[in-house]
Amino acid sequence: MRIAITGASGFTGLYVVEALTRAGLQPLPLEADLRDRRAIGRAIEASEFDCLIHLAARAFVSDQDWHAFYAVNQLGTFNLLDAVSRIRPGMRCILASSAQVYGTKAEGLITEAAPLHPANHYGLSKVAMEEGAKLWRDKLDIAITRPFNYTGVGQDSAYLIPKIVDHFKLRSKTIDLGNLWVQRDFGDVRAVADAYVGLATREELPETINLATGVVHSIEDIIAILTEITGHEIEIQVNPSFVRKNDVAILGGDVCRLRQTLTEWEPIDLRDTLTWMLNEHKATAF
Repeated sequence: MRIAITGASGFTGLYVVEALTRAGLQPLPLEADLRDRRAIGRAIEASEFDCLIHLAARAFVSDQDWHAFYAVNQLGTFNLLDAVSRIRPGMRCILASSAQVYGTKAEGLITEAAPLHPANHYGLSKVAMEEGAKLWRDKLDIAITRPFNYTGVGQDSAYLIPKIVDHFKLRSKTIDLGNLWVQRDFGDVRAVADAYVGLATREELPETINLATGVVHSIEDIIAILTEITGHEIEIQVNPSFVRKNDVAILGGDVCRLRQTLTEWEPIDLRDTLTWMLNEHKATAF
């Protein structure tokens, strides 16, 4: 079984390629500028595959270049779906959206049926992608994933968990953070990759599915776990510029649908993820 992947060289894509190979499947990186309709068409025509996993996106939510979110996440996905529907009609396409589509009005463990209230351009571009993808459902077998936060070795230190891990690896005296009390769902990229493999090989899929752990931790919890593992204590300085006003206290993903779809899939405990990152994540200087 040949699985085409956009974003195969990205953080998530590298782990999905590895997981597919380990499962005896053949990953096929699909490299083309999503904004270039002709280039995408040529890439699809030149590739023989049985399923598409679409991971490529403009992802970092603090990026101020909001035009790129729509050019890549929304219109780029439409270009991709249009090409696949013309050249490979009926193909299964698994599209990576984001839990950012739920926004900050929901609280607790959110189900796929929750209203969508994106709070930034990244989330809004993913909502637009999801809505637009419906126009191709009559020609393609489309399933949309909504991943919650996940991390692992190789993730950019601009993201929260790698930043904290790097500070512990460097045994820094202080670290600047925002709200410490908020509780979020933090997954492991290896488990996320395994989930994509499972979704690619299942006979039937729901239209949307959360990729989450169903367990929430606060930033204080993460600091406590890392302190226990390393024996290093770090002084936390709350930086007002990192504090989000009206932040939701508890925000995680309901995984009932995920567990019903992938009965053998299991998340990875956060402590195991942090230990892995401490042992292998390359620290950067501050």
